[in-house]
Amino acid sequence: MNDVAGEAVVSIVTEPGDKFRCLEQALDGAGLQRALEQRQQDTGRTADQLRIFIKPDLAFFFKPATTITDPELVEHLVLWLRGWGYSNVIIGVAKDSSGFWLENRDPLILADLAGYQFDSYEFLNLSEDLSVEKFPATSILHDTSLSRAWIGADFRIVFAKCRTDEEFTYAGALQSLLSVLPHEDTELQYYHRLRPEDLASELLRLVPPHFAIVDAFVANHGSAGSRHAHPLCASTVVASSSVALADWAVANKLGVDPYSSVIVAKLLREQGLPSSYRVAGDLAPIPAVKNVHPMVADAVSRRNGSLEMQRSAFAWLQTVDRELFPFKNALTDRINVSLASQFADLDANPLAFATFLTWNYSLAGLSQLNQSTKILLMKDRLHWMERPLNIRIADFTRADYEASKTYMEPLEEQVLQIEPDSNGMRMTYLDKSVLFHFSRHLPIPFDDFVRRVDISKSIRMMNDYIGGACVPVLRDASGRVTHQAERNIYLPQPNYIAFSGGQPIDVSKLEFVAYSDTEHKIYWRTIKSENNSARFDDGTVSFARAAQNETLVSVVGRQEFILPPFWQMMQLDLYPTLKDYLVADAYKTFFTNTIGNFTADFEQRSYRIGQPWPGPAQDQARPVIASEKLSAAVNDLAARARTEIDRITSRFSLRTQVPTPVLIDANGFSHFEAPTAAQGQTPNPWPWADKAQFQNASAGAVDFVKDLIQAINRDLARDTAKSGS
Repeated sequence: MNDVAGEAVVSIVTEPGDKFRCLEQALDGAGLQRALEQRQQDTGRTADQLRIFIKPDLAFFFKPATTITDPELVEHLVLWLRGWGYSNVIIGVAKDSSGFWLENRDPLILADLAGYQFDSYEFLNLSEDLSVEKFPATSILHDTSLSRAWIGADFRIVFAKCRTDEEFTYAGALQSLLSVLPHEDTELQYYHRLRPEDLASELLRLVPPHFAIVDAFVANHGSAGSRHAHPLCASTVVASSSVALADWAVANKLGVDPYSSVIVAKLLREQGLPSSYRVAGDLAPIPAVKNVHPMVADAVSRRNGSLEMQRSAFAWLQTVDRELFPFKNALTDRINVSLASQFADLDANPLAFATFLTWNYSLAGLSQLNQSTKILLMKDRLHWMERPLNIRIADFTRADYEASKTYMEPLEEQVLQIEPDSNGMRMTYLDKSVLFHFSRHLPIPFDDFVRRVDISKSIRMMNDYIGGACVPVLRDASGRVTHQAERNIYLPQPNYIAFSGGQPIDVSKLEFVAYSDTEHKIYWRTIKSENNSARFDDGTVSFARAAQNETLVSVVGRQEFILPPFWQMMQLDLYPTLKDYLVADAYKTFFTNTIGNFTADFEQRSYRIGQPWPGPAQDQARPVIASEKLSAAVNDLAARARTEIDRITSRFSLRTQVPTPVLIDANGFSHFEAPTAAQGQTPNPWPWADKAQFQNASAGAVDFVKDLIQAINRDLARDTAKSGS
């Protein structure tokens, strides 16, 4: 039990041979009963009225199911709750994308196959009966929904499985929480359109679990711990009222850095462990545990940067019991047979380990080349990056936003003392950062321009803006934004460094906007770079009334972006003429395009690069992995070939064409018109040859080709039916 009010406890219990006693001791040590009683007081409900939801791990592909929460432990938890009078219990999980390429992946079917008895509780599919309530507009979940049962539960429990994970190093309660998200296309919606670490953090903020349990009685470990059976009898259960504390303990038990999972790392960096906590039990690593090799985690993470490659690798490498979960596609099945077993035990097979790394790094390289080509040549094919603000508004005062003005004004005065070049740009260096000024007169009346172009949005109008978030904090009496926080993500600058590993510019800023009759101006200062891509990205944009009532657009900035290793090795500081040329050319291109975006916004034309990901509210086309695309292409090619051969051979066939019947009577006999003399005579195109011989040869050739095509089609159909049976 908790000894101190407000103190979080993580209970780590090892009880060899008795998993039920192990669970009960962990629940008692972590204070589950007290937490339930507290929720009764908070909700005003009695024990039998309190709605309790248990979310286990259920994504298994083989038996024994060592990668999921032990169903017997989950059902023992239900019995434990009923023993204390808590009889209103629901268990459930959502669908995942494995249902696109395997049969029997509905959550209720999975639960039945896993061994759930469905006694004294309800089992739900969290992808159904979604709430219509919207999350706050500032949340990355604002356009999605969750199950009513999860949102409406009075007490939510995440019951996760302790296992290693080839991308995130280890999996625990926080990663398990992601499977309450309802949309089946998990890779697209929750790994690419949005990021799993952002989603987990947001779920904890908006609809958090009240208690976390991690089943490590039989853990699953090794470099393929999430996709292949490699059980480890640890005889341990971890429980806590704090998800962060539970996962921190799991990482210690596995002997890995808790921050090695980006999902947990974000939570620990933003919130940390509870201010007051106690560890009840032994944090020493489980003996003989095998963790994911760092190179495996790095290779998989890079490979999964591509949606198509992540989807395909999931289907091709996952160990699958085909009797339980038949493949829907014959080619995917065959590839899985070849690859899954080869890469199942990377830790014991050095050749498989080396091949796996080579294969994944090669796929990652192809993905980067494809992405870099889009950045340089096909920006319209890029996808927007939807990311949260990632700074706490409450941590900053009004003066913090306004400080950006006092910071930038001296820098503006300094750069204006420099003579402009032929392009009208002023540029100098300050502590290795670039300080610049760029302006352009627009033949547009000032009042008309500022009426249409909102200065507070000007940073998002800049060239190569690909995503981020903006949160207005204060407005003036006219409703105009004066203080706001913003996260901006831009393509690598200049674009060509993407081919050498240049990463997007990802920065968070505090901004202050001032308005007058002659000028609208925004000031900003960077306070954080999510990916350490920039040391400085500060500046101002102003729309000022110029002579003849035109508009003068001015941009002042101080920037220092971190170059990839290749360009750092070039040491451009040693070649100032070359460096000045490259920097000036990059800024001229960037801000010429930025001014073009301002003009486009005034003219109400589209200017933003890229395109949105398909959203969860849109009708989703079925995801297709590479092997399914290949199968579809082969089938389409065979159909086209069959049609074309029929068309060609019909022209040269010497067999008499059977006319269309004019009547089919009640007895099934066909009736034809009598042929005229002209119709009944078929001229011999080869008078020097015997007609009957040519007819027989032609008919035989046609029949042979048709029979061959039919045989191919039968083979394809049989393979498809066999994989789906």
